[in-house]
Amino acid sequence: MTARGLSPAEFVRSLWEETRGHPAVTHPFLRRFAAGGLARWQIWGYASQHYRLVSFFTTYLEAVAARTPDARVREWLREILEDEYVKPQGFERSHPALYRQFLRTIGFEEGAWDGVEWLPATRAFVHTHMDLTLRSWLLGLGAVGPGHEWAIPLMFPSLVAGIERSLALDPTALEYFHLHINLDTEHGRVLEEIMLRWATTEEAQAEISQGARASLSARAAFWSGLAEHLFPELAHEATA
Repeated sequence: MTARGLSPAEFVRSLWEETRGHPAVTHPFLRRFAAGGLARWQIWGYASQHYRLVSFFTTYLEAVAARTPDARVREWLREILEDEYVKPQGFERSHPALYRQFLRTIGFEEGAWDGVEWLPATRAFVHTHMDLTLRSWLLGLGAVGPGHEWAIPLMFPSLVAGIERSLALDPTALEYFHLHINLDTEHGRVLEEIMLRWATTEEAQAEISQGARASLSARAAFWSGLAEHLFPELAHEATA
């Protein structure tokens, strides 16, 4: 992902190209999910595991913001966090709260999502990101930038398409997904500016790309874990 002598702009451009083509955003699970015809248990299975990821994202951002030595970067990250918490609208409009609204709409009883057992790939995803963001803020920048805010607008349209083709839902039930397709595009631009500001040495570029790769690989493994449980016919393709 890095090469000797890349300027910050060249580095960011190469990172974008790798993110767009990464198995995390071209995964067979996403193609199958987008096709629809999903049983309710399959949507439940996906949604209950994804909720775990949603619940931890602000923890990663907080860790990166707390560790950066750059006050301007810290300010930018705090602005992204305010969007995640949906201030000043209140806790009931936070992004995990919007996701719980979706879970209720598809049939989960209140709080039942907390009792769902974690798949190994789900737990590994969270552990990977906790490690990245607590070890180095530049590793964390790669994880929350390309690994999340760049990748999510590329992945979520497949999830929305599959849900809409399988269940008759009020559009407001999918507010979490639509919000992120739009909002994360803007967040991605902010994180790109941060990378342009800091990707000025080979060492910094190596850390950022390492964090991005680790995050995207964990996401691909998450989709593979879901494919194994929800679409057994994809298991070989998803892990090949």
